[in-house]
Amino acid sequence: MGFPSKSFVGPLLLLVIVTGTYWKLLTKQYTWADHPDMAYQVLPWYQFEAESLQHGELPLWDPHVFGGQPLVGQMQPGAAYPLNWPLFLLPLRGGHVQLVWLNLYFILTHFFAAIFCYWLCRDLGRTVAASVFAGFTFGAGGLVGSIAWPQMLNGAIWIPLVVLFYMRSVRGRRPIANAAFAGMFLGISFLSGHHQIPVFTTLMMIGLWLIEIWRRRTAALVPATVFFVFAALVSAMQTLPAIEYGMRSIRWVGSANPVFWGQSIPYLVHQQYSLAPVGVLGLALSGIAEYTFVGIVVLTLAITGFVTMFEDRLVRLLGGVCAGGVLLALGGASVFHGVAYLLIPLVEKARSPAFGIVIAQFGLAILAAYGIDALPVRVAGKWTVRILLAMGILPWPVLAFVMRMRPETLGEYQAIAAAAVVALALAATLYGWKAQRISQRAAIPSIFVIGLFELGTVTGQNFRHREMPDGFLQELEKHRDAVNFLRSQADLVRLEVDTNAIPYNIGDWDGVDQFRSYLGGMTANVAPFEEERLHGGRLAVMLFALNYSAGSRPFRPGQTEVFHGTSGLNIYRNPEAFPKIWTAHQAVSVGVRDLIPRLQNSDLRQQVLLTGPPPAVDRCDGADRVQMLETRADRVVIGAHMACKGMVALSQTWYPGWNVTVDGRVRKLYEAYGVLQGVVVDSGVHRIEIRYRPLSVYWGASLTIFGLALGLVLGLRRA
Repeated sequence: MGFPSKSFVGPLLLLVIVTGTYWKLLTKQYTWADHPDMAYQVLPWYQFEAESLQHGELPLWDPHVFGGQPLVGQMQPGAAYPLNWPLFLLPLRGGHVQLVWLNLYFILTHFFAAIFCYWLCRDLGRTVAASVFAGFTFGAGGLVGSIAWPQMLNGAIWIPLVVLFYMRSVRGRRPIANAAFAGMFLGISFLSGHHQIPVFTTLMMIGLWLIEIWRRRTAALVPATVFFVFAALVSAMQTLPAIEYGMRSIRWVGSANPVFWGQSIPYLVHQQYSLAPVGVLGLALSGIAEYTFVGIVVLTLAITGFVTMFEDRLVRLLGGVCAGGVLLALGGASVFHGVAYLLIPLVEKARSPAFGIVIAQFGLAILAAYGIDALPVRVAGKWTVRILLAMGILPWPVLAFVMRMRPETLGEYQAIAAAAVVALALAATLYGWKAQRISQRAAIPSIFVIGLFELGTVTGQNFRHREMPDGFLQELEKHRDAVNFLRSQADLVRLEVDTNAIPYNIGDWDGVDQFRSYLGGMTANVAPFEEERLHGGRLAVMLFALNYSAGSRPFRPGQTEVFHGTSGLNIYRNPEAFPKIWTAHQAVSVGVRDLIPRLQNSDLRQQVLLTGPPPAVDRCDGADRVQMLETRADRVVIGAHMACKGMVALSQTWYPGWNVTVDGRVRKLYEAYGVLQGVVVDSGVHRIEIRYRPLSVYWGASLTIFGLALGLVLGLRRA
């Protein structure tokens, strides 16, 4: 087939091809990260995680946003994804993550996608040449090749390994052990940082296991059960904290209002993020729909493989995978997706059905490998060549007419021109091979070159050059003078941010605690205070100690400008902000619905309001003294000299997992004011230590490690 058969040749070729495909990232001139979500949200997350790990701390709690939020529970930061950890441990430059490491991380992730697909094809008996082509197609084409969100990408690259071990299991090759491995890799995909593509992979696997159960009846029940048990175990380090966070948070999903745990994502959102029927043409033509393009070469080879090897059950199964992926991606245009939305809870949580096209693209990549292996036996028929010739010739007169009549619109037709060139080249290659004017040794590499060219017309087109104006990454350094000023203020507690002036998460990026930030959700106890603040209220300013504000103009009367930056950003002091810790000697219980009105009409420095039973505290005339002895992301130490028994309030979001000791004795941590952390302390001098020890993360990590270890033991024992 034109390729040596030694085991290292295929992976080496894939490494060269994938790296060459993303050559722009090696020039240090381009980056994939210059995008609003990446620059404003993902990179600040990575920055905080990198700083935490390099200081010997686990990034479990993010203290820099909304008074503190659980990091692992949010999923998208990718804190539980093992392949992210080496990136976070690489050297920083100027205190920040380096783009060169991010670019190499991006290339390596695509290589993993390619090599996983290559291994699957080799396990299915495909040749080295066919397997390399399929690996490159999956790793550099379609959604995997064009999407920028790393949390989405990291969830997609594991699909081939899930299917590899599933197919080993159903072929009767150590069925229990391989079912366990398949479930393990599905579980790892859930650790990636986003649930969406792993959910679609789960739907695919549910379908495949149901087919196997229908075919083999009860014989398939045990391996199917093992598969889902291991998927649940290995994913637990991410799914358990995510469930805990989901039950206690609100999320913005693209609808008019945020949704709570018990609410479904409105189907209107699913329709908005569905693939339009015309978008299916995007599989062949670039520019029609995002993340769909695989190209004419892949489609031609996939159809060839499906038709010529239809008698192979696995080929028919892959055809069903392709069809299922398209129906899933069509979302609102497909009644099948609507039924799944009603009946399968996971579908309702995955709001972007269009990303389901990755399932179809995966199936097409494997079928293309079958197509390459089928060509020497049955070179594409005359109708295939004729159709490709028509696609290669007919567009040119139309393009010539458009160029003459409306030259200003010519750029809109570049995709058609590229497709015509590819179709013509592929037709010539197949015809020459069929007519025995081109040898097999020359034809296969020619098809590779054509396929590389076609995908190369799209891959990397969304990368931004460093000299392009108005880049989003430029915002991260735009307010350096203001950041330096804030860091120099000994009394800085938390920054109130105008997100129009500072669109990125300055808290995570620069270590300056902020309140409002660029997140997909927040804990529900914080939400009423943010809502009240947006309507001009001052509860959040006082209770969350927002003693500085950053914006182009004052937020409210009474603020004093203390700094004017070169970018036009001003810093104002908020005189009404509380300190980070204070004491109170009255405790009152209020109803949840009455909390905000009562807080607005109470002396919050003297009186603590709680939505549960109030603790017993004493009133006295003496003055308390409290001071911060130590503060870290997951640990706060307070020294308190109490005149009499009272509550010490800490301006930090209350959330399960935070525990408190007073002089080494465990005490109850109250949800003071319905949102903050409070502890009752007797009179006298005391040392208060508040630590974040989330059971959901610890239990989840234990289950993940147990699942991985059990799978490894099972595999070795069976071997």
